[in-house]
Amino acid sequence: MENKNSNKASRRNFVKQSSLVGIALSTSFISTSCNESKAKPEIKELGKLNENSKKLLSTFNIKYPFFQAAPGGEELAVAIAKSGGMGAMQFWGSSPESVYEASVRLSERTNGKFYANYVLHWPPETIANALKGGCRNFQFSWGLPSREVVQLIKDADAKFGIQVTSKLNALKALSLDPDFMICQGIEAGGHVQGTSSIKKVLPEIIEASGDVPILVSGGISTGHDIRKAINTGAAGVVMGSRFVATVEGNHHQIYKQSLVDADENSTVYTNCFNNGGWHAMHRVLRNSTFQTWEAAGCPLIGDKPGEDDILSKSESGREIKRYAINSPKKGMTGDIEALVLYAGEGVSKIQDIPKAEDLIVRLWNEFENK
Repeated sequence: MENKNSNKASRRNFVKQSSLVGIALSTSFISTSCNESKAKPEIKELGKLNENSKKLLSTFNIKYPFFQAAPGGEELAVAIAKSGGMGAMQFWGSSPESVYEASVRLSERTNGKFYANYVLHWPPETIANALKGGCRNFQFSWGLPSREVVQLIKDADAKFGIQVTSKLNALKALSLDPDFMICQGIEAGGHVQGTSSIKKVLPEIIEASGDVPILVSGGISTGHDIRKAINTGAAGVVMGSRFVATVEGNHHQIYKQSLVDADENSTVYTNCFNNGGWHAMHRVLRNSTFQTWEAAGCPLIGDKPGEDDILSKSESGREIKRYAINSPKKGMTGDIEALVLYAGEGVSKIQDIPKAEDLIVRLWNEFENK
């Protein structure tokens, strides 16, 4: 691992040094040919929260404007909440009983500082169970919740947010009076609802949202990324890959280390891993399964190479096929590298696998300082 990290750092140092040489040559050329005085050094603004950031912190009674993306498991959600951020749990696809029990535990363990994620490809039929268990924060993606679901949440004095990807999408979401919205860009890892880059879509969504806090999702890995988003007008950020690569995350160590070892060209936006009922585009690491599939011409379901291969078993013994949408969790055995490894474009900035608490402190320090 040390050698891989050293090589990764060396490559980056070479690029940085090369860039500095290029900048120096350009500056020298401009000064000589134009006879201009030496340019003043750029003054970088320190990280500073805007009014919508402060509103977000007040609304959810959290210390930092950092939200966890849904994957990661209960221990990660608890660790993030206890460290001043907002934890998350994926409730879609879970039984009513497990949703109720998880809500009870998390409400107590996080002091209510977590939200339940529902992907609307599947009906959110367990909302009432989550509310009964004490969950008071919800987030919806891949669609808009019905007015009946929204009313159920509001009647319980709970809050909700909606993931959006365009100005028109945001305007439709705003008609439901959400407490926050998440602007997802195509840079995001996992199943990608976004179709445009954050740089393009964020300003128009912020303009349309008024005083509704907007969080940015996609390619966020450092405090500097967070500062850039908030300086653009966002209230906060949602992080997936960066929080997956933590001690408390419930993903397999091989997956976490793959995130650390990845570079700027390691992710791909594809429809390779879509066996399992969710046929959306996704961003993943270019692993052996993807490379074999790509070499075969990117065939559709039914013609993929090794489609029926059982690559892994879960801790409970459930068999996992090659192109399944299930990312590898702790306790799984088999060919972990060949399973789907979701990752956003910011993965090249992930250098380690720290505790969530240490990571959040670091992110805040990076945000506040140059």
